[in-house]
Amino acid sequence: MAVHLRLFPQGFGAEVSGFDAQDGRSPADIGALQDALTSHSLLVFRRCGRLSPKRQAEIIGWFGTVGAGSLPEGTMATTMDNANDRGRARLPFHSDITFFRYPLQGISLHPLELPAVDTSTTYISNAVAWNTLSPDLQGMLRDRKARHYHQDDGKMGNDAQVFETWHPVCMPHYKTGRPLLFVTEHHVDRIEDFDQEEGAKLLQRLFAHIYAPTRQYEHIWREGDLVIWDNYAIQHARTHEANPADGRRVLQRVWFGEHGYTDQLEQLLKDRTNASAARSSGTDLSPA
Repeated sequence: MAVHLRLFPQGFGAEVSGFDAQDGRSPADIGALQDALTSHSLLVFRRCGRLSPKRQAEIIGWFGTVGAGSLPEGTMATTMDNANDRGRARLPFHSDITFFRYPLQGISLHPLELPAVDTSTTYISNAVAWNTLSPDLQGMLRDRKARHYHQDDGKMGNDAQVFETWHPVCMPHYKTGRPLLFVTEHHVDRIEDFDQEEGAKLLQRLFAHIYAPTRQYEHIWREGDLVIWDNYAIQHARTHEANPADGRRVLQRVWFGEHGYTDQLEQLLKDRTNASAARSSGTDLSPA
């Protein structure tokens, strides 16, 4: 059976059928799935059965390098578990680690345990958001940058580090060049050339546009699901707390990209240490 796609009405995303999630790996299937993710940014697979970390990583490896620079040797997957804060709390819309120079390229989730009540992850498309933005706002924002900011709470052992990176508001997709409205409610707090009051009003206007209910796809998790998305083109959110009182919620997570959280954190801390040492010694490390 050939891979078949049912497109979603939000203008992004597709449900995939005709693919054997347990054993399928023919060149035709791989090519069809690669083309589908490039075209639609988010793929939903139903009734996959239980996927091992190895199998999920094999599938994700068709789209890019799995876990580069961040996962311990031999580790292919992590879990998001509502037994802890990171897997339980409400999460505003975001793309992962945009506060570093290189966000993740893509992410996948597969449920290992689900509560008896509905639990979901909600998605929007940065490409759709840009394409439907008014021409006046496109013209105003096309050449500006936004600050992606995050202050770590120290729970990951990073001593409450502050991270920030300025990315283009109109971000060309790293692979296709397609324009993306690269502004997220979780991490963007400033747009260059606007004062605090003007910038806050502009961000609220953009967020109302980006997160309009008609542009959202809410995925209600079912056993055997697999969802894969392009982290540049798609934002995701946990719009409701995954309350442990409702039951256990454990999602197996495999991501792909050339750079991850750990390697970029280590490089950033190294650069900061070198810069501090240079200031102390009076050495100028700025470019000639």
